[in-house]
Amino acid sequence: MTRKLPPDPDAMNDSRAGWAEAALSTFMRETGTDEEDILGDLLADLMHWCDRNNYDFEAALYRAQGHYEAETTGERSP
Repeated sequence: MTRKLPPDPDAMNDSRAGWAEAALSTFMRETGTDEEDILGDLLADLMHWCDRNNYDFEAALYRAQGHYEAETTGERSP
């Protein structure tokens, strides 16, 4: 069964998914993490990175959600 993808108003979401795949592949190769744990481990390591570089992970995650919504609805946040 094929999963229905969200809308792609600017025809860029395949590229965006490809960039994420490249990042995940590099992370998996560097750390030896398996596919089952890769996303969670990367997110946890990004939290550690944020701790050490004075970034607010939760704020970045909130911003990412807004970007995703804009990229799948075509509506930009105010």
